[in-house]
Amino acid sequence: MGYQKVKGTQDFIGLDAQKMRLIQDKMANVARCYGFEEIVTPIMENTEVFVKSVGETTDVVTKEMYTFLDKGGRSITLRPEGTAAIARSYLENKMYGEAGIKKLYYVGPMFRYERQQAGRYRQFNQFGVEVYGKAGPMLDADLIAFGYYLCKSLGIKNITLKINSIGDSSSRNNYSKALKEYFGGCIDTFCEDCKNRINANPLRILDCKVDAGREEILNAPKLSSFLNQESIDYFNEVKKYLDNLGIDYVVDENLVRGLDYYTDTVFECIINSDDELNGLAVVGGGRYANMLYDMGKVDVPGIGFAIGLERVKLLMEKEGLFDNLDNSTEVFLMGLDEESKVVTLNLANKLREKGIKAELDYASMSMKSQFKTAERLNAKYIAIIGEEERLNNKVNLKNTLTKEQITISRD
Repeated sequence: MGYQKVKGTQDFIGLDAQKMRLIQDKMANVARCYGFEEIVTPIMENTEVFVKSVGETTDVVTKEMYTFLDKGGRSITLRPEGTAAIARSYLENKMYGEAGIKKLYYVGPMFRYERQQAGRYRQFNQFGVEVYGKAGPMLDADLIAFGYYLCKSLGIKNITLKINSIGDSSSRNNYSKALKEYFGGCIDTFCEDCKNRINANPLRILDCKVDAGREEILNAPKLSSFLNQESIDYFNEVKKYLDNLGIDYVVDENLVRGLDYYTDTVFECIINSDDELNGLAVVGGGRYANMLYDMGKVDVPGIGFAIGLERVKLLMEKEGLFDNLDNSTEVFLMGLDEESKVVTLNLANKLREKGIKAELDYASMSMKSQFKTAERLNAKYIAIIGEEERLNNKVNLKNTLTKEQITISRD
């Protein structure tokens, strides 16, 4: 059967690769308009980077990370998400010494050992942004608007923006106690993961994919009842700014996100679809007040989000947003004898130097065979050079759409 790609991974070839590059380029252009600069970090980090930031009891750390010992006995992990790696770089490179806020964007592959399904892969590509500096509801609203606008700028319409406040540490501790008491009497009927979550982080029971929709979860105490006044006021300000921007949103009190570092504002853009993509998050993020302090004793808050590029691609394909993408060859050069082949090679390179996509058949002299190659490449024009054209410095140029053919000078 030969070699095959690893389960949960993909090859992007030709037009598919072009689609992914188009998505990345559009997102990067929008990010630069918002004042972000690019950061590129390694795809592997010391495992402790993720354990310390993401949370040692999270599903990501306990079940989904690709971790190995290198030849020096060090525990290394392929990055499962971008935020922790960017935070490590921010601390290591002492970016906190710069004045004002720091806005960074990144794009690249992430790795998680997940069950393969539509929109979920074990190697997947993310575009993400992180902002470090003074916390504030205006910044939160601006970043949420940025994530929402990114989807809209790509033509994605069928999404719902969900927001919530999970409060500060004090609010969440009180809420965790209430959830532990509430679920304590029925936790034996929940999935094995939730049985572990009730002691590690009961908030994540609300985010369970196995038991989603259960009456016990729907009727669970609401986090809003446990927020202190400071968190309530903060969230109200975020909503006020979003209202002022004219952005529609839904407050989802069960939205907690699956990573331990979040505080206060969290948000997701959820796919509305009639297929298996329905309900998946295409954008997800939030504020984190304590991560940098926990990792490096630097008291600087952050906020960020990430977008799954494969999911964006699937949505754009479904909505026909790539229909005008052109991967065709502009000019196919056809040589009908050995010496004419040399001419087509020289002419092809001159066209390429001018930014024109030009191709040729390197071996065949058969006109029929070369026409088939031109058709396969979807060539817009075919330049035909035989002995007569070669000797007279001419080329026969055929428009494959109109079938019109003219003879022009090669100069």
